[in-house]
Amino acid sequence: MRLARTGIVLIALALLIPYAAYLTDDSFIHFQFAKQLLRGEGFAFNAGEPTYGATSPLWVLLLAATGFFVPGAGATPDVTAAMPPLGWIAKGWGALFTLLAVVWCGRVARRLGWDPRAGLLLAALATFHAWSSRWAVSGMETPLAFFLVLFSLDALAATLLEGHPAWPAGAALAGAALARPEAILLAAMGAAAIALAGKGAGGRRASRLGSFATGFTIPYGAWLVAAWMCFHRLLPNTSGAKAGAWLDLDRAIGTLRDSIRIVLSAELIPVAVAVVALALGGGERLRRLEPGRRAFWLLVALWPLALVGSFALTGVQVVSRYLIVATPCVLLLGVASLRHLTGSSASRTRAAGVASLLFVALHATESLYVTFRVSAPAAREHTRGLLASLGGIGLWARQNTPPGTLFAVADIGAFGYYSDRPVFDLYGLVTPSMGPLSVREGYDRVVTNLRFEGIARPEYLVDRARIEARLTVAPEPDTPYRFLFARRVPNLGITRPGEWVYSVYAIDWAAWDRLHPKLAER
Repeated sequence: MRLARTGIVLIALALLIPYAAYLTDDSFIHFQFAKQLLRGEGFAFNAGEPTYGATSPLWVLLLAATGFFVPGAGATPDVTAAMPPLGWIAKGWGALFTLLAVVWCGRVARRLGWDPRAGLLLAALATFHAWSSRWAVSGMETPLAFFLVLFSLDALAATLLEGHPAWPAGAALAGAALARPEAILLAAMGAAAIALAGKGAGGRRASRLGSFATGFTIPYGAWLVAAWMCFHRLLPNTSGAKAGAWLDLDRAIGTLRDSIRIVLSAELIPVAVAVVALALGGGERLRRLEPGRRAFWLLVALWPLALVGSFALTGVQVVSRYLIVATPCVLLLGVASLRHLTGSSASRTRAAGVASLLFVALHATESLYVTFRVSAPAAREHTRGLLASLGGIGLWARQNTPPGTLFAVADIGAFGYYSDRPVFDLYGLVTPSMGPLSVREGYDRVVTNLRFEGIARPEYLVDRARIEARLTVAPEPDTPYRFLFARRVPNLGITRPGEWVYSVYAIDWAAWDRLHPKLAER
């Protein structure tokens, strides 16, 4: 059994190798915030301008705290460097949390009363999961969130199944919420599960809820106080900037369609087994469980649905990493359903063993296909293009413009990190005043008509489009845009394939004022 566990850990490490050089533009957003902290500029993207523009403050703080001990972590490296220091730090933590999650699967299985083979099965599912491997060493907070959700489920099981204090579960969910804001909803569902399990228990239920609330409130409340004092807001700017319109049917359908595609591309086998188990009496078995165990499994079953539903309700454009916080529950449901179908007492029989091997083999086949045919090649191509385009443009800005020159940019991460120039974020992630305008009017109209002029007058624009110099293809006599040069990127990720172009323009505001004299008089 120990040899099998070691093998699973080694496989988990091996599956990170195809992504060794992978970074996304959002990775550089975290790096930029951490870099500014290391330089003493505060929790900011632009030096000296604090903003709640990082979705995962816990990840930023972890990178900055580690970078304090790494020489050069706060410096701006040349874009030709193989990997910035903060990139290696992020990848190291990502690999560690990925391995911790794989190992922790065995602990969760024991907590649920499963045999060691079921724990190995759960760990194998986590190891081969295509999207977990993709994001593990991407520089993003995804592996931290994955581990904290799994850790939270373990702590909740300890409370609901064994009667342990609830504050560790609350504290773990606070950490998860500081890694991914969607986990706030999971924390609310955790409190509901404790209340449901304690129905009729009088003071015991109240005591557990109080313990849970205390564990959650102390760390998360401390951050909220700090966020209000620094940014005068309690939720990240991204909560509005990346959402669409509430109750928009077209957006909701698109979100549901994308979510289903993402889930089934990496979790088809666990989901299919769970559906079969539900059809063959799984619901009735759930009703017969004792209250604490029933509350736990209701939480596990409902959290993925609630997460996707919240995205659909708010019109969020879903990518695979957004759904990773639900993955532990999907995998738990898959293993629990297989045990139900084979009979929990038959886990040592040859038939159950064959079923488990087939289960893992099918899941691994699907995930390895996605990894090596779709995900990893696109990731490598994307990173090369990202560094050559936005990274190169950032280096050009650092070498050819004076400090303090303001750039309007759509994808701010790599450009901001390598340029050391202030960024006016056209999507509002670090420029909150742009968020409502971007959502209401859309990016193309904002840049074509310079709708951002009433908020700021940047000296340059880095436009993202399918064609080069589109804003001056058929210029008006007094167009304010002056095309300078362009850089191409082969894809912007799996969800945005095909070639894109970043075009750099200088903005002649005198020409704009001639076209709009009344606006110039404001």
